[in-house]
Parts: sequence; structure tokens; C-alpha cells
Amino acid sequence: MKNRFFSTLPQKRPSPLGGLPLPPFLVLLLCLAVFFVGLSAYPLMDPDEGRNAEVAREVVVNGHWLPPTINGEVRYEKPPLYYWLVALSFKIWGLREFAARLPSAIAALLGVLVTMILGVRLWGREKAYWAGIILATSFIYAIYAHIVIFDMVLTLFITLSIALFWLGITQNNKNLLRLSALSASLAFLTKGPIGVAIPAMALLPPLIYQMRKGKRPTIPWISMTVIFLIVSVPVFVLAELKSPGYCYKFFWEENVLRYLTPEFHRRGPWFYYLVVILVGLIPWTWLLKEVPRTVKELRHTHTQEIIFLASWILLPTIFFTLSKSKLPHYILPTFPAWALLLAYPIPWNPFSKTASSMVLIMVILYLSVFFLIVPPLANRRSSASLLKRVNLESQIPVVAFSKSSWYTLAFYSGRKIKVAYKKAPLEKTLRTGKSLYLLAKEKEFPFISSLARKYGERIQIVAKSEGHLLLLIKRDVLHTSAKALQENNFCGRVQGK
Repeated sequence: MKNRFFSTLPQKRPSPLGGLPLPPFLVLLLCLAVFFVGLSAYPLMDPDEGRNAEVAREVVVNGHWLPPTINGEVRYEKPPLYYWLVALSFKIWGLREFAARLPSAIAALLGVLVTMILGVRLWGREKAYWAGIILATSFIYAIYAHIVIFDMVLTLFITLSIALFWLGITQNNKNLLRLSALSASLAFLTKGPIGVAIPAMALLPPLIYQMRKGKRPTIPWISMTVIFLIVSVPVFVLAELKSPGYCYKFFWEENVLRYLTPEFHRRGPWFYYLVVILVGLIPWTWLLKEVPRTVKELRHTHTQEIIFLASWILLPTIFFTLSKSKLPHYILPTFPAWALLLAYPIPWNPFSKTASSMVLIMVILYLSVFFLIVPPLANRRSSASLLKRVNLESQIPVVAFSKSSWYTLAFYSGRKIKVAYKKAPLEKTLRTGKSLYLLAKEKEFPFISSLARKYGERIQIVAKSEGHLLLLIKRDVLHTSAKALQENNFCGRVQGK
């Protein structure tokens, strides 16, 4: 007898991937417009985009594939897979904004496709297309499709792992279950243990529910575990061999301590993620009022589906709410589930004039955001505009002072940056008397100027942009000569006595 782990709506026998043909032209065009247009409309921003792009640049330029580095130092905070994807994009398209953001855009497109395939198994094709439209145009999903950050790629692999597991169980297909383990391993290599934790949160409750009802699905746990270990473990072993302490710093400091302690300064109130959900689902937030009616309507006929989507949404949200570190993109992997849940009560045909008009309006709004609103904001958080005004002399080192974000300076200049986080290291640097470029905030200029005068340095503003300055500091020859002449005269008077 065929294993029916999860109940499904009546439909024709699906293909192994859920019976979904190529995405309809409307959904595909929507994704292309929202995710890919405008990727080069503004410079990379500090800190996240500049930092991640710089790591990938060093992979390409210096060959630091494993472990990856930033500014020549090992980058312990994240696994290497995402950096490799951006580096591969750089190799194909060159060191530019479009190439840096392309992996996130592609992951967003594939994530919509996977969500629609899963939607066919849950609600049927029409609702599946609506799930794709909702996900593609949700504010948080569209924005992170344009950012050089791990979480969109992570969301793709998590969604793919969850969808493959569900499809494998509903169709009694062990190969899909093994592919689910492969996807989980890729999620693990993208951002660590959370790539496994979220699929487990989404899938274990409905699995337990079915087992309590006496249905025990056949799952190849051994082969799935072997696949996961073969793909993920060698990467961390090699990284540990090349940089001892890598695994300790990554797993303990960057995962356990980040979750349990507030030392990363990412605190937030208990309702933090409620706000993220409300804002992140714009313009579909209004559909949240339909959720109770949907749950009430389906709780008896599609219990497994409701448990599945509720687990996928609620458990990760609760998990990150309890964390001492909070950021909006931590719950980005839950938004495909939100799209599937919100798609069910929509009454319109996804290709009707009403739906087409809504989609067109949303595309225009997003393009306006990416071309009109984001560029001025990006210029304030990037060193790109500074470097457009000056050609750095290769023999003069570059220093960044205080909390000025220096990652985009490193990326766009292709230079190693010396960072002076406090005043004492900066003063020590100026005391050497060597010429240097200095990135600083405009409000720090009086202090830097006084230091320069103290040590006989001549300071010149070579570029200025949005509250940041790029300074050139050189030894003042006249000041040095006068000081040396005074010392010689003093010594002569002493000898004369």
C-alpha cells in the first residue's frame, strides 16, 4: 500500500516535483523585474555588503578559498559556501555590484519556484502561483534579494530541504529524501547549524503527529546522514587543519554565544519579530486577518498541512525571539511558509486583470525604491563615492579610524586596510611620521587635525562624501626642518657653555 504520510488535495497524479510546469510568464517576469533589475543601481553598502564582497574578492584575487579571509585575516564568523558563490560570480562577471548581488537574486528566484512547487502539493496550482507572487513581492524578501548577505541563499536551501522532504514523503520517494539531506548540508555550509535546525523545526511536529496516528513513513535516515556528513564535514576539517581554532570560534563563539549572550549588541524586545513579520509581509500584511479563518476551515480536512506550516512559521520565530541577538533576516526562511498560508484564501485568479494590475503596481513601486530611494542611502554607507574623487597612490598605506566602516574601502580600492579602532592606536600610527590615507567621519576631523599638528603632520582632505572624509596625512617638511634647526641651536648653545 502506498505510503500517504501527508494528506493532499484531490488532483491528478503529480510529477516527482509536484506537477508544476515552468513558471507562468507573469510570475517569471515579476521575479526578473523585482530581483534582477537595479542590482547595479547603487554601490555596495557597509557593513554587511562591503564585508561579504571583500571576503569574496580576496577569494578571487588571493586564492583564499578555505578558510576565507578578510583584510588578510581568517574570517571565522561564517562557513565558506556563500563566499564561494559570490567569488564564482566575480570570476564570471568581474568585481562589480551586479556580480556581488547576483547569487542573492538567483536564490530568491529559485526560492519562489520551490515555494510554488510545494504549493501545488498543498493547495493546487492557482494557489501555488499566488504563493509565488506573495513571496516575490513581500517587502523583506524583495529587499534581501538585492543584498550581499547569506540569508537569501540560506533561505533557498532551507526551503528546498523542507520541500524535498515533504514531496519525498507524500510520494514515497527516497531519492527526494536524500536530496533533502543534501540541501540541508548546503544550508549548513551557508550559515551553520541553523541550516539544519529550521528544517527540523518545520518537519518534526507533523512527523510526530503522523507517527502518533500509527503511520510510520519509511525514511532512509542512514543514507541521509551519510550524505549530510560527506558534504559538510570535510569543509570544516580542512578549515581547522589550515587554521587551528576555526571550528571552536565558529561553532561556539559565532553560534552558541551569539544566541545565548548579548555581546554582539543585537538586542530587541520580545515583540521584535512581530514587527518584522508585519513590515516584511507588506503589501500582503492585510491577509493576516484571514489566517484564523483559513486554519478553522482546514484544521479537520488538512490537519497535517496546517501543522506543517504552523511549525515552519512559529517554531523558528519563537526560537529567535528567545535569542539574545536579533536581526530581521534571521526569520527570512519562514516567509515561504507565510506565502503558502496567505495564498489559500485569495479569491482572484492569479492571471486576472485585478491580479495583473496589482503586480504591475508593485513592480513599479519596487523599481522606484531601488532606483530612487536606495541609491542616496547607499552613498551614505559606502566608500565608493570617496574613491571616485581620488586615485590612491599605491605606495601610501590606507588607515581607517574609529567606527568608520572600511569594508567597501577595501573592496573598491583593492587595498589592505589598517584599522585603528581607538584613539591610542591612531596616535601611535601618526607618530611614525609616515604618509598615509585616513578614512574618518567628518565629526572626528578636529581631533585628527590636532593630532596631526602635534606630530608635525600636514593634513589634506582629498575626498568628502556624506559625513565621511578621506584624508592624506604627510610629514610637514617646514615644520620638521624648523624643529630640527631649533634642536641644533639648543645643542650648540649647550656645547658653547
